[in-house]
Amino acid sequence: MITEAQHLALIDECKEWKQVLTTYREKINKLKNELYLFAPGKTDHQTVEGIEHFHNQFHIQLINLHDLKHEIKHHIFEAEKHPNFGHRIPHHYLKDKLDILFGFIEKLEKDFHQFMNK
Repeated sequence: MITEAQHLALIDECKEWKQVLTTYREKINKLKNELYLFAPGKTDHQTVEGIEHFHNQFHIQLINLHDLKHEIKHHIFEAEKHPNFGHRIPHHYLKDKLDILFGFIEKLEKDFHQFMNK
């Protein structure tokens, strides 16, 4: 069983995660705008495929960010509703998902900028 302070710390950490997810959503939207400025007039087959790839990836990652934010909201709701229930395992599971998603987005951003600089 966790203490009330630990319980509140878990909830606060989840709220911080939601803010970070918002930051990543803004980052993806900025990358999409860069792509939209880059794309006009490009006709080379490989370049067009790259544009389509990154456009699709940005869309998918926005969905992933949205879904994870919803999952965190649900986790907060459940933690607040049932404070004596063990929330550490789902909390660590969410933390792992966040780390994986953020790592993927960072790599996507790096790959995108390499593509743009070719």
